Amino acid sequence: MIPALLAIGALPVLARAPGPEELGRIEAALRGAGYAVWGRIDIPAGGDRVVVEAARRTLEGPARSVVVEPSTMRVTEEMPARQ
Repeated sequence: MIPALLAIGALPVLARAPGPEELGRIEAALRGAGYAVWGRIDIPAGGDRVVVEAARRTLEGPARSVVVEPSTMRVTEEMPARQ
């Protein structure tokens, strides 16, 4: 039981939400790549990438998981979103 609780408690330290300045730059990168809407944005530990869930080019379009490279603010990976 304790290992399970430790694992659940450790999840928030594995990734963090972007700060206001970071968020503005990430959103600009997403718009520049043609995305109109998106969901959760996380920066995993290490900060070497930004993970965006449920990014869509149109409101009705397919959801994609997107990775943004933080030093260039370019989308480097796009894959179908997890269902």
